[in-house]
Amino acid sequence: MDVSVRELDASSVVSVLKSLYSLILVLVLWEVVTQLGYIHYYFLPPLSDVLARFVELTQSGEMLDNAYLTLKRAFLGLAIASVLGVIVGILSARNRVANWFFDPIIKIGYPVPIIALIPVFMLWFGIGDTSKIIMVAVGTFWPIAVNARDAARQVEQNLVWAARMMGTSDWKLLWRVIMPAAAPGIVTGLQIALPLSLIITFVFEMVAGGGGLGALEIQGVRSFQSTQTYAAIIAIMLVGLALDRSLRVVRGYLLRWT
Repeated sequence: MDVSVRELDASSVVSVLKSLYSLILVLVLWEVVTQLGYIHYYFLPPLSDVLARFVELTQSGEMLDNAYLTLKRAFLGLAIASVLGVIVGILSARNRVANWFFDPIIKIGYPVPIIALIPVFMLWFGIGDTSKIIMVAVGTFWPIAVNARDAARQVEQNLVWAARMMGTSDWKLLWRVIMPAAAPGIVTGLQIALPLSLIITFVFEMVAGGGGLGALEIQGVRSFQSTQTYAAIIAIMLVGLALDRSLRVVRGYLLRWT
């Protein structure tokens, strides 16, 4: 039994190393090249110095405080976009009047690069949390609405007819047939919107300040502390990776019946 467990652990370690070998190679190359002085320290400090700065910022609480601000803004904006996007998407797919009204708005708004509107949001709402949250909500609304609309349109008509023949009301039809059948497409829209919410938040923080990981990153550039800049980038990458993996787990749980 002990031998089989050790063999299983060893195979698991080998599997993890195989999946991360390219990343490990890049990190080792980063440390070696910078330690040998092939790249100026300001442009790319050694990985060991960046990690030391990362630990320092984390222990002082500065990294965690800024990460909290970023996540709060991203999540609040994404939550607003999720509610409105799903409602608008489902209505556009199942109601002719709603489709007539919202379809042109979605077609015009979806391709617009939301980052280009940062100055407008700063003029309208200032540089505090409100402007960042609203901009995240606007930027992530489109992929959620489009995916919800397309998923609701692709619901098999036989399911709808069968529910109608059983006397299902419009409200029950929405919750018991349309929403469950469109759930995979809706969750896909959320998977697209999640990293987008972080990107919008980071960029807005870099431009407008007000705390957050984006502001922490740009502060490193302005104060010539490149280790802080790269430490903030690592934090941003870790946050994005953790949220993406978490959403994958949630998707598997919610859609376990598919």
